[in-house]
Amino acid sequence: MGLTAEIGRFVADMSPARVPPDAVSTIKTGFTDCVAVMIAGWREAVAGVVAELAGTALPEHPFAPACLRMAASDRAMLYATAAHVLDFDDTALCGHPSAVLVPAILARAQESGADGKAMIAAYVAGYEVWAELIARDKDQHHRKGWHPSAVFGPVAAAAAAAVLRRLDAARASHAVGIAASLAGGVVANFGSMTKSFHLGRAAQSGLIAAQLAERGMTSSPDAIEHEAGLLQAVSPRGEVDRTRASRFGEHWAILEIGLNVKLYPICYGAHRIIDGMLDLRRQHALAAADIQSIAVEIGTTQATILRNHRPQNSLDAKFSAEFAVAAAAVAGDVGLAEVSDAFVRRKDVQDVFPKVQISTRTDRLPEEPALAAYDRIEVLLRDGRKLQSEPIAYPRGNFKRPVDVDRLWSKFKDCTADSMGEPRARALFEQLQGLDRLPAVAELDRPAAQYQKVG
Repeated sequence: MGLTAEIGRFVADMSPARVPPDAVSTIKTGFTDCVAVMIAGWREAVAGVVAELAGTALPEHPFAPACLRMAASDRAMLYATAAHVLDFDDTALCGHPSAVLVPAILARAQESGADGKAMIAAYVAGYEVWAELIARDKDQHHRKGWHPSAVFGPVAAAAAAAVLRRLDAARASHAVGIAASLAGGVVANFGSMTKSFHLGRAAQSGLIAAQLAERGMTSSPDAIEHEAGLLQAVSPRGEVDRTRASRFGEHWAILEIGLNVKLYPICYGAHRIIDGMLDLRRQHALAAADIQSIAVEIGTTQATILRNHRPQNSLDAKFSAEFAVAAAAVAGDVGLAEVSDAFVRRKDVQDVFPKVQISTRTDRLPEEPALAAYDRIEVLLRDGRKLQSEPIAYPRGNFKRPVDVDRLWSKFKDCTADSMGEPRARALFEQLQGLDRLPAVAELDRPAAQYQKVG
């Protein structure tokens, strides 16, 4: 049995009873964090553009009646675009699984009335399919110019949708095969509105693929593993394993790799150097004016992604190592307030950029091969002192340095502060944290439908 068929069988057999119990808390964190950043990104310009593409003005909020009247695939596109636009969504699998899977699952569940346990099972299916595909290539897709979330996201979303639509193995195989022809997204568009649309399109494509398969559309039975299939087509060097049997249901990647919650709304490749700069600033009571130069050591793939060296707006700044350390040095934080056009253009921030020198490493962190084994930062002060961070392998919020529920709530509250009152935000947070007990997705809509706007 080829990989495309193996995926179909795994997806068809997926049910709440097969979800590894230890994965449930991780998935609830993924849903909670994704809804938070989706609400925070809802008013960004690109969300309005995408809503217009779907034939409507931007609804008041994600659970507004006008939003729920949209086609599920269009709603998934809008949800995912909003969830990713601030680059504040979680990471894993060399990409952003929750910002693809949660929007696709929410949109489909809103159409079918699925309960929380079914949504969790769909997430596991999508995550495991994504993990299986990304693990078959030893080379980094980012270095070739591919955005993995846009390449593997459609297939993962199709798998998740197939679980919710209860497709049999044959139709589930067709769904992922159709999605294989809907994959794509280039790194050159990082730092623009198009990057967040990559994920919107991925979520939308996954739902469309499952809908088409359910209606009888077919795909090649080896669309993923064929020598002219998805894996070979996007492989950076063609050194991809297309033949080994999968370990679906025997090995659960979500238990090993999990999710990394982002504490800074900026590319994950810069989080470790932010931690390093913040630690040095706190330990030594540094001021940006004290700094003569900053030496940043990161991975080669990270350097490719962090391509903007003199950013002039918030989108550019999200992919800038220079901005990451400048914001940490100047403000002592890299939050939503700092990742704004006004802050990026401040003279004291811009003055730090030329002081930053970047060197690269070629080793890799096993759990996140797009990252070097560790990052490090060294600061030379005007008085001649040199301060060096420890080698940092896992930033705060990483699966191995997880956030607790209080820190997750703090982020959720910050993300929703401009959209709803704290009591409503807390109610929504508690429902997402209790997703496995949610009787139907419609129950999740109710607290959010009563937004209390601030100001």
